[in-house]
Amino acid sequence: MAATSIFHGPRPRADIRARLARGASAGEPQASSSPVAASAPSCDAALLPVLTSPLHPGETAFGGYQRKEHALRAAFAALSVLAARALHARLSACRADDALALAFSRLTIERRTRLLAFLADARRREALAATRR
Repeated sequence: MAATSIFHGPRPRADIRARLARGASAGEPQASSSPVAASAPSCDAALLPVLTSPLHPGETAFGGYQRKEHALRAAFAALSVLAARALHARLSACRADDALALAFSRLTIERRTRLLAFLADARRREALAATRR
């Protein structure tokens, strides 16, 4: 039995399942060369070392993870609104094959919540920066 969409007509269920497995929604085509997807490796290259770095000698766990949180916040602040939205979605829905999301999920829930809220606030920060100019 074929599934139907008011936008695209009948679609076989296998096609929908395949799209969902690749990360696209059932009603939208898979974008293969989006600018956000192209910037993901550079974002990973900047964020993964912060998340996976060991604590400095003599540094307490609280101090070390606070340092990591500040470094992540600074890296998140440098992202565009689109990149921040894409990263927010990626970190919110941790997938087993995503090394960055897995490393991020090892932070405490309080730190993850603060950092995800900061990412979600990118549009407001950009609007405030534009009004100050």
